[in-house]
This record gives sequence, structure tokens and C-alpha cells, in this order.
Amino acid sequence: MAIRGPGPRPGGRPRLDLQFLQRFLQIQKVLFPSWSSQSALMFLTLLCVALLEQLVIYQVGLIPSQYFGVLGNKDLNGFKTLTFLSVVLIVLQSMLKSFDQFTCNLLYVSWRKDLTEHLHRLYFRGRVYYTLNVLRDDVDNPDQRISQDVERFCRQLSSMASKLIISPFTLVYYTYQCFRRFKHMQIRVNAEPAAFFSRHQHV
Repeated sequence: MAIRGPGPRPGGRPRLDLQFLQRFLQIQKVLFPSWSSQSALMFLTLLCVALLEQLVIYQVGLIPSQYFGVLGNKDLNGFKTLTFLSVVLIVLQSMLKSFDQFTCNLLYVSWRKDLTEHLHRLYFRGRVYYTLNVLRDDVDNPDQRISQDVERFCRQLSSMASKLIISPFTLVYYTYQCFRRFKHMQIRVNAEPAAFFSRHQHV
């Protein structure tokens, strides 16, 4: 006779709470067992590639404004140089994007392997596999959960990795840039009072 374990929480839907955070951190310990592990090194590589990619994207965004100056001055040599630089930056951006995706795929394979092996060790420890399959009916098909759910989790996490690690750096950088444009605007708006004040100080 099957034994019913603890039922699901009210609502039956996952929630972003302390238990979710604890479980997520436990999974991270499996995915990143040490700073020198293969997954950690690939993650650091992905961080460097993502930062370099954002730098190249920023430089590409400055090119159109430079074309206005070159075309306005009818500078043929400057036009050729800027076009060559544009092609180099676009090719470099494409290469970095491809390497970014390649590193994410490697992380997916590595994470799926580590997490699946960890769950299998727990699954076959003692009589856990027998308890889950025979004595409890609140866990449906644990073999499928190990294979498919782990695959989906690792694929989704790897696809989000580069976006998650680059977002704080991008936010800090553009916040700093906005602060500098704001200060520059304040100087322009208050230029006349500042000039009168400076003149008054020297009188």
C-alpha cells in the first residue's frame, strides 16, 4: 500500500520565497563546487566575453554620429577609415556573440551532467529509489523528473546566464553616464548665474 507523503502547499503553485532561495543556492553548490572547477572557469570566461561584447556594441553605436562628421567634411580618407573600422567592429561583435552562445552551450552540457550525476547519487543511496517509486505516490515518475526537468532547468539557466551577469555592469555604467549628462546639463542651465557669481567673487 502506497504511503502519501507531505502534500503540496496551498495553491499548488511554485512561489518565490525563502524555500525557493534555499533550494536554488543548494543547486548552485552542485553546479559550482569550487572556484577552480570547470563550470566556474567557463562562467568567468562568459563574463569576460559578455563585457567585451557590450564594449564593442557601444563602439558600434558611436559610428553613425561619426559618419555625419566625415560626410559633412567630404573627407574621403576618413570615410574609408571609418568604414573599415565599422566592418571590423561588426565582424568582432558577431564573433563574440557566437562565442557567447558556444560558451552557454558548454555550460548547459556541464551543468546538466553534474546535476544529473548528483541526483542519481542521491536517488540510489540506500532505498530512496524504492521509497519514491513504491511507497510514496506524491512524487510522480522520479526518473522523468531527473532526465527532463534537469534538462529544462539547465537549458533555461544557461540561456539566461550571459544576460544575468552583464545586467548589473550595464546598469552601473549607464547610470554613471546619465549622472555625467545630468551634471553637464546643470552646468549649462546655471552657466549665467555661475559666471555672475564668479565675477562677483573677483570684484
